[in-house]
Amino acid sequence: MREIVDKIFGVQQRSLWKSKRFIGLISSVTLLVASGITTGCILATQNNNVQTYYQFNNKYFSTKTAAVTYAMNNTQKGNFGYNTNNYLFEGQVFSMQSKLNDHIQKRFPMSRIKTNRNPGEYTINSGGELSRDVLNASYEKPTMVYRGNDGSAYLKKDEALSTFYNYQKVYNIEGQIRYNEYEARELYENSIKKKLEDAVTGKTTCYLQGAICQTEQEIKNWLRSGIKNGFEYRGQYFSDYNFSEFLTVMNNIDEYTVNKYVKEVVNPDKNSYWISQDKNADFLNSYFIGPKYVETAEKLPGSLKFKEVSSFTPSIFFTPLAFETIDRINTFLFEEKVQKFKWKSNNFEKYLIYLYEDNKIISRKSYENLMNIVNFLKLPDNIIQDSVSNLEDINDSSFTDFHKLLVAMKRMLTYTKVYTSSVGNAATKLGNAFKEIIVDILNNNKETMGVLFNSNKGADELLDYGVSFDDIYNMFLNQGAFFEDGGNNRKMWNIAQKIQSSIDNIMSVVDGANKIADGYQSLYKNSNTSDNQIQAGRNQLSHNLKGAIGSSTGKILSKLKLVGKALPIASIFSGIWELSKTFSFISLKTMEYKIDHNNSIYYVTPTFKLPILDIALTSSQPKTMVTPLATSALNYMLPDGKDAKGQKLYEFNDHYYLSKDAAKADLIRQIYLHPERYVTNKKLMISIMAKDVPYWLPETISNANICGTTANDNDCINQVDYDSTLSVEKDKFINQIFTSYFVPNQKSFYLDGFGNYFLSKDEALASLTENVALANFDVSYRYQTRVGKEFFANSKEEIINFINNNEIIDNKEVINSDLITTSHYETLSDYLGIKFDIYVLDYYGDQKYFMSEQQARNYLWNHLNYQTLNFDATMNSFQFGEHTFF
Repeated sequence: MREIVDKIFGVQQRSLWKSKRFIGLISSVTLLVASGITTGCILATQNNNVQTYYQFNNKYFSTKTAAVTYAMNNTQKGNFGYNTNNYLFEGQVFSMQSKLNDHIQKRFPMSRIKTNRNPGEYTINSGGELSRDVLNASYEKPTMVYRGNDGSAYLKKDEALSTFYNYQKVYNIEGQIRYNEYEARELYENSIKKKLEDAVTGKTTCYLQGAICQTEQEIKNWLRSGIKNGFEYRGQYFSDYNFSEFLTVMNNIDEYTVNKYVKEVVNPDKNSYWISQDKNADFLNSYFIGPKYVETAEKLPGSLKFKEVSSFTPSIFFTPLAFETIDRINTFLFEEKVQKFKWKSNNFEKYLIYLYEDNKIISRKSYENLMNIVNFLKLPDNIIQDSVSNLEDINDSSFTDFHKLLVAMKRMLTYTKVYTSSVGNAATKLGNAFKEIIVDILNNNKETMGVLFNSNKGADELLDYGVSFDDIYNMFLNQGAFFEDGGNNRKMWNIAQKIQSSIDNIMSVVDGANKIADGYQSLYKNSNTSDNQIQAGRNQLSHNLKGAIGSSTGKILSKLKLVGKALPIASIFSGIWELSKTFSFISLKTMEYKIDHNNSIYYVTPTFKLPILDIALTSSQPKTMVTPLATSALNYMLPDGKDAKGQKLYEFNDHYYLSKDAAKADLIRQIYLHPERYVTNKKLMISIMAKDVPYWLPETISNANICGTTANDNDCINQVDYDSTLSVEKDKFINQIFTSYFVPNQKSFYLDGFGNYFLSKDEALASLTENVALANFDVSYRYQTRVGKEFFANSKEEIINFINNNEIIDNKEVINSDLITTSHYETLSDYLGIKFDIYVLDYYGDQKYFMSEQQARNYLWNHLNYQTLNFDATMNSFQFGEHTFF
């Protein structure tokens, strides 16, 4: 009763009930509260005392009790039954969710603290929880470390550089190399000496050069080691692994070259969404084209409103529709074989094990190859965890586990670009491994895929170098990419045409199909037909088509090598087949929802214009539902609280950068390590007899586009083929030099293997024996660079000097205490020089850390044990004049 009285006096309290039946009474309650008791005062002039009074219902009362008594005596009492919830937590009952929330916020306090460490690198689960390692102490400070050739971090550059002194002492014997003295002596004793002793083969053809006579093999090997590539940049040249030459030429790299390889990432602040598409009964007549899984900086509404745009050429519609056909067949077969997976309690790696070990749906080779790459790239655990974040929350039957696997792969590729690695093209390597997994899944029904792809290798065509992981991803989750592409992706366009041809072949077994096709054509050719007649005629033909397909289901399944299966054949094949038979008469009525500047989702209806009246059929507004998923990758790179709006992001070599200068610095480094991938290799060069001799390379080499370095991977040569082709040109150059400079001095002598030549066998044998005994071997030092290039020097000092002057030592700032945990360079987190916010939750005395306050709140509600008590209750009502309150 006290609460009711307080309501009369305007004391604000939230209702204990929630029921639609009382909504209509809220206005009267509000009116009563608004016309509640007013407190005022009267100044008594006799003694300057202030007297308080109470006003209610246009009456004045000297005390609050008198006003309450008046109100209660003049009300009509009643009661209402209603249903409500209470909440039980730790022995306490709360009448409202908000009161429980307030209690929990006090029970589990949260605070915000700063850290020098990037929280994105310390997540331990998909809920955003962070490991304690994210904290930093006051004594911690940034320190520079250097990457050694052994992968360890060193505090001094010289220490890191010394790990590159892994040169080898080698023995040069008539063009052959031996790696220790024992092997060298064995070659002299068992090969060269025996050859000298042979009466027939004792003499050797050699080429005189001053005091020595060398064999052809010796000379050519020497020439090969002395040849340098001549890389041209803006009219100047530099050679392999010559840092001083390189800096002279490339130090002022121009913006054109930078912009060619360093690309600004469009929409870097990408949040992810899932768009459920309600095809309903109009599926056979209209089509969604566009992404279901969307990453964009724009905030999408709960449902999308489409606008009509210009129609597209029907022929380009075949590509997305062909891939939609593959998607629907594969989805059915995949779900039939593989039971639904619990993503919330598992991760990406466990799902792969589930597919490999439990279902035998991916091969051991593909699984182990992917795991080897993941381990080789040293991907942080949070990449694997976050790749499946929120996937379980989407309630959409079309978002199958196969599609979730694709989304997880897509996310992993994005995060791989966030976490920089010393491994070049890391995301490309990972994407190729993902391709193998997807092709394995498709080829679980290899005969069926063979029919659809028109190849006895099933879906293996998707492993082609010209097909990227994004192409395969788009096949199943973003067919609109091919719709907007307009056929420029020739590789995928050709695959789609094969699928279309296969569908025509499959539909050839349908009884009456040709008659129905003729019916479509005669319907649209008739210039006297009205709009309504076309609509009715098309509906009837579509009905006949579905019936014909239904009657021929067994034949179609036999064609697909799926006898005994129960696929929804009519809905899979009728739409694309009808379009293929009528596209010369139609245009596409296209409605678009523009997601952002680069992505759209389309709703397309084939419309049939009347030749004379130019009337087109209409389509209705499509229905969609948008579900938010994960936040953008920028959250892993920026401190909390920094506005990502306007933050630019750059990509180079499968890595993301917050500044263009950082990307540019890595580009210059990569040009030095792999110049053939970025600048023109114009010529080969060698110095012979104090003369520089050039060899101009053909355009196949000089203008080669090496795969993985530019966007044009449809017309490229891979690194192995490039190296092989270049080696052939080097051999041609060597033969030219050998013929011009050495063949004229051809002789025949007895050789001792040490460069000395003799007219008699005995002299040569004596010289050989003496030099072997004295160990007068021709020793040099071989060094292999980090990119596999070989260099030779005549002394240790020379080879060490080469390493010191030409090896680039990677370095970065880290927090000094991290070196206690690990000395591995790649594992150490970069110190970014900025402060990040993290949130500390006191959970029953245990400190838990999160990237955001919302993640901490989510953790609480997912782990707290509270009960919701639902019950029926009665509430008293009071009628005062025209007002009702409770």
